[in-house]
Amino acid sequence: MITKQAIHYCLPVLLSFFVLYGLVHGETKSIGFAVPFPDLTFKHVLSKGEQVYLGIPKKGLFSFREIRGSLFLIEFLSTYCYSCQKQAPIFNEVHALIEKDPKLKGKVKIIGIAAGNSLEEVEHYKKEHAIPYPVLPDSKFDAHNAVGSPRTPFTIWVRKDSQGKGMVVSTHLGLIESAQRAIEETKAVLQYDFALLKPKKGSIYEGDALKPPLSEEELVIKAKQGMETSGGKVLEVKKIVLKDGDPIYMGKVDFRSHQKNLFAKLATRRAICDVCHDTFFFYTFDSEGKVVDIVPIQLTKIDNLDWTEEDIKNLKNRVVGRSIFKPFTFDPKVDSISGATITAVLIFDSLDKTKEVYEKIKKEGYIRK
Repeated sequence: MITKQAIHYCLPVLLSFFVLYGLVHGETKSIGFAVPFPDLTFKHVLSKGEQVYLGIPKKGLFSFREIRGSLFLIEFLSTYCYSCQKQAPIFNEVHALIEKDPKLKGKVKIIGIAAGNSLEEVEHYKKEHAIPYPVLPDSKFDAHNAVGSPRTPFTIWVRKDSQGKGMVVSTHLGLIESAQRAIEETKAVLQYDFALLKPKKGSIYEGDALKPPLSEEELVIKAKQGMETSGGKVLEVKKIVLKDGDPIYMGKVDFRSHQKNLFAKLATRRAICDVCHDTFFFYTFDSEGKVVDIVPIQLTKIDNLDWTEEDIKNLKNRVVGRSIFKPFTFDPKVDSISGATITAVLIFDSLDKTKEVYEKIKKEGYIRK
């Protein structure tokens, strides 16, 4: 026998499923219904208006759990993403509709999180698009990684319980084409009996596995290519798998007077924007932590065109020879590649994390100093 309580629980869940099925496109693994939302921490000094809106006192560090509200529309975006820019006026309208509705105002909050963007980039974006709600910079992709590294725009509806813990009640991958559609979903998820939603394990966003467009034999050739630019003779290249499952290509290189090992890491990064191609490249470094070379596999820019030789040369001029132990902070004024800023951001972020890879290799005995 189906009870009234069971119907009350099942209908919202089914409604959410069909809404999400119709909204999400491109990938099929992006739904994280009833998955707990992480208690993200933000290092950002809010303006007076943002403090009032979020209910946060003036301070430079705060967590998601501290923000006041019952339901949150959290929009992961990139300031360089075309769909995000197109969605900006739509979300401005959503914000206005929420603030005009006495049943939603104060209860529902919109927050933007800018994946890979600095405060300066965020401030320019907010000014250009007249964004009335907080957009928080996530320059190191910490928040973005915590929810599964989604393509953008990616919107998550998060309900909070009485302890301030968040739970995902809906998601949307890609552009939301109208404010009314977003408001309808917002009102729908507010009807859920929160006490009946049981948390489950899983990812908020789980995109398709990233696969480089080359065979293993071709990848070895590319790894060797990066090592040859060192000026030595590559005697052998072998793939090693670290204890955490991370693969590395290690090469023995002869420099006549001595031999030493070089290391090539295959960087595989999901595109930040929903219409961009994924990024694949090798970066080579030595046992002293110096970047030896960058070997492109799939680097694209606007209209998903391949990088030119000049683009690659400009990138190498910026990064080859630098130490992985010093920050690779992306500066759009000097580090952008024409029409390929998003890809360049991913490259710099990968290089910035190389010191962690280096320490794993050293700990497992492949680097002896």
